[in-house]
Amino acid sequence: MTTTIIPTKTVAALLRKELRAAFPGVKFSVRCSTGTASAWIDVSHVDGPTIAQVDAIASRFEGRSFNGQTDSYDDNGTTLVAGDGDELPTEVRYSCDGILTTRAYSPAGHLAAQRIVQERSNMPHLVLCDDDGDLTADRDLTGGHGEDFNDGDRAWQYPTLSAWEAVRFLLQHVDLTPTPAHQ
Repeated sequence: MTTTIIPTKTVAALLRKELRAAFPGVKFSVRCSTGTASAWIDVSHVDGPTIAQVDAIASRFEGRSFNGQTDSYDDNGTTLVAGDGDELPTEVRYSCDGILTTRAYSPAGHLAAQRIVQERSNMPHLVLCDDDGDLTADRDLTGGHGEDFNDGDRAWQYPTLSAWEAVRFLLQHVDLTPTPAHQ
């Protein structure tokens, strides 16, 4: 069987298509890096699915993965892609060395985090944002007692907690993908 090599730019287009199909209504930025990192892809989005959900899809398109223990790349091998109709599957090798994903939060995401604080945390008095979803500017919301803050499941392990940190901590496992009824 012949192996087809898929260039990084084409991998980015395939990944973008897959993410749009998996998470309709969420806008993803899928960009190829440049220079010495030209075989890397950067994926970013606002609110929407969790990083773990995006990584589950993105990792299927990595031809190699960086191994920090050996300071080198591990080859992920080839992938068998189903053909159309009666066509036989094709063996492909994705020429992408890695995919970095980032997630930002909108004012609506900030308000979702504020609701979690009020409903599930041990410090329901904390104010992360105003009624418009603009984050507070305080560097430490807990008065140096951030290590006591929890969301009902997990505890914050650092002595201080800013609104920006709280939003990321509270929403890291929360899917904010709009449902079709809300679009």
